[in-house]
Amino acid sequence: MNKLQYENTNNIPVFKCNLCGHCSGILEATSYTNIKNRGCCWYFPKYNLVDIKNIITIGKKNFIYVLLNMKNTVINKYNIEVKGTFDEEKYLEFIKGNPNSIEDNFDPKLFFKVCAFSRPDGCHLDFSLRPHPCNLYLCRTVVSCCGEVYKNYSRERKDYYAYCNYFDESIRQILTEKKVNLQSDPFKAIEIIEDFQMPPFGGGNFESIEFFPHNYGKKVG
Repeated sequence: MNKLQYENTNNIPVFKCNLCGHCSGILEATSYTNIKNRGCCWYFPKYNLVDIKNIITIGKKNFIYVLLNMKNTVINKYNIEVKGTFDEEKYLEFIKGNPNSIEDNFDPKLFFKVCAFSRPDGCHLDFSLRPHPCNLYLCRTVVSCCGEVYKNYSRERKDYYAYCNYFDESIRQILTEKKVNLQSDPFKAIEIIEDFQMPPFGGGNFESIEFFPHNYGKKVG
């Protein structure tokens, strides 16, 4: 029996599933990287202005400075992206040898990607330091196994994304008015983000969902 739970701590909602990290038979978890139990950690984290605001609010501003100084970080005007690794050579070899092996419109490039914070024992970051796409992602297998009862979780995810989009744009407008962004003056931008008054996401309280991991996605290779 597996369990999906929802938590919202310090304005940071998280879907926690105990199948994660034990999912080698699932399509999304297929890994041809050096971390075989990588799970779905093929996403290259992108911190938007709301993610940055939440991290500052919990007293972890120094973590933002760490991100800014990482050699694999791309600092955009209004977000910070941390690039992971992508083995393009192995990917091209795979596509050449397996032209018809991919199902369900799944991008096979993800088999060859790994997040910069991924380790053999899981994510190197606490949930509070991850951007919201990481904390609210679930593979299609888990969603399918949960069935109809997942609809409240799905609605909560959509509502939080809408909340993030709205206040990300609000912070962006203030930065634009002050002619500051994360590229031109990251320290000033962070100061403005810190001072921004952002109401918390209300969120709901949902019971955990217990499910059996039937209907695994097909693993390639």
